Amino acid sequence: MQIYDGKTDLEQVQRKNLMSGNLKSILSSIRYRESLIFQSPTLMGLVMFLPDLSFHHIVQALYAGLGSFLVMASIFAVNDWADIDLDSQNTLKRNDTFLKLGIDPGQMLGLVITLAAGGIILFAALSRLQLLTALGAIAFGLAYSVPLRGLRGKNIPVFSSLLHFGGTLLSFLLGALTFAPADWHGLLVALHPAILITAGHLVHEVEDYEQDQLAHCQTNAVRFGRKPVFILASLLFGVSFLLLLWLVQEGLFPGVIKYTSILYLAYLVPAIQSYRSGLTRDSVQHLQRQYRILFATIVLTMLIGSIFNNWAL
Repeated sequence: MQIYDGKTDLEQVQRKNLMSGNLKSILSSIRYRESLIFQSPTLMGLVMFLPDLSFHHIVQALYAGLGSFLVMASIFAVNDWADIDLDSQNTLKRNDTFLKLGIDPGQMLGLVITLAAGGIILFAALSRLQLLTALGAIAFGLAYSVPLRGLRGKNIPVFSSLLHFGGTLLSFLLGALTFAPADWHGLLVALHPAILITAGHLVHEVEDYEQDQLAHCQTNAVRFGRKPVFILASLLFGVSFLLLLWLVQEGLFPGVIKYTSILYLAYLVPAIQSYRSGLTRDSVQHLQRQYRILFATIVLTMLIGSIFNNWAL
């Protein structure tokens, strides 16, 4: 005769609640905003080359869009995993680490592998070339974050920016290759978001200058100084808008997007204000919020323009 033990049921409920809470914590540790920003070149590539709105092509686009998000999320997750010791010592970041969510490094590594595997499976279902491109993007992320013989990409000036530049190119191609062949057309268009995001990363290094200096991280800003790197970032933003006008002239971008070139002035005004204020963390953060809005505006304009160009009656 089996004796009912209410305590056992309570323990099972508590265990289930603990597992459920832990899963929520792990999911909340995914950097959704950053992943979506770095996924935006994929969306640009998808919409620009999407031939029609047939069911088959929509499914392919969904596969590529979700696969790209998982790949980008895995790259940010591995960065958080590799940086946990530094972030725990950083007074500005220590309260936002995955450890504060009750996640241990082993679980975080499991999340990295799960996200990367999900993205790889989706791209493998699309084409071999996209699978290789996804693996390349993941390799760039690993080179940036994970130490190799004591060195990692993010601590190597210039090389860290090249990794961002190359990673953004691959992000665009993850979308473009869904419907278009690998050619110079796609690479030329991919240059625009690659330059824009690389410039944004340089500004981010200027923001983190003091903390990176204390942690002995040899970022571009630490190695060459905040002001020169900030000026370079501003020049790259300008180059991205000039490139945008050229791409429109060559018929590689929708014509309507040329009007977004005026947005460079909307970046330049707060950039000059930030520079004059001594590039304080608050002023640079304000500038970051501004150019993220500008980047979103450019992407949305490009997406809408491509839709009208491709399918307007």
